[in-house]
Amino acid sequence: MKRLLALSLTCLVMLVMASGAFAQEAKPCAEDIAKFCGNVPPGEGRIAVCLKQNEAQLSPVCKQHLVQVKEALKEAHQACEDDIAMFCGGVKPGGGRVVECLKANKDHLSRKCKIKLYEAKKEMK
Repeated sequence: MKRLLALSLTCLVMLVMASGAFAQEAKPCAEDIAKFCGNVPPGEGRIAVCLKQNEAQLSPVCKQHLVQVKEALKEAHQACEDDIAMFCGGVKPGGGRVVECLKANKDHLSRKCKIKLYEAKKEMK
């Protein structure tokens, strides 16, 4: 169960960061993205992977922002556990598949899940 939680959380982080919006809107990390990942095309989690690879060199402001993002995503995952089990139980974690499943079922998600997903997305900015 812990492994599934970790995989799902990683998928959430990667998918949200993979959106081109993260590179453009994550102002606390904008300089780090430009410095370390400027040649990395956005999408498919490439920026997130690049930041992870350069984690030791990131600015304190960016590191703190990523901690806050990770915490918000962890809270979102916890709030969405029942929704994941109900709508995405047969979905193999990895590659953003669980998040895509949640998106496909967004009209049916619980209120607490929707709220935490919204808060996590807001934290990305």
